[in-house]
Amino acid sequence: MKNIDLIEQAAQLLRPHQTTAGRLFGDVGAVVVSGTGKVYAGVCVDTPSWGLCAERSALAAMITQSEYRIKQVVAVWRNEQTGQLHVLPPCGVCREFMRQIDDANLDAEIILDRDQTQTLRELLPAHEWPKPLAP
Repeated sequence: MKNIDLIEQAAQLLRPHQTTAGRLFGDVGAVVVSGTGKVYAGVCVDTPSWGLCAERSALAAMITQSEYRIKQVVAVWRNEQTGQLHVLPPCGVCREFMRQIDDANLDAEIILDRDQTQTLRELLPAHEWPKPLAP
């Protein structure tokens, strides 16, 4: 799918005013396209005991449907003060989670802007297991 289409789908998920007990839910939205082309959506969930990034939320929905290969990922956040939409790169935990789901996900396309992508492999340059030390 086109980057802008996925960015717009992720932006439609944003619910920045959803709060419970002072905790914010849904201020980041993410869309994951699986290897089969199905689209999965998720939002961030931030609680006092634990937080879940929007990307991992969308990936959990994908895994629930027995899919493990990722084709594309995008996450967005809107600055409420300026109204500007920002595409967010996945955090380190999300990057490693994508890699651990399936090694083939190193070739997943991470959307960084309308016209910019990188593979997960490029975002995780030290992704290979280290070689043993020489005797």
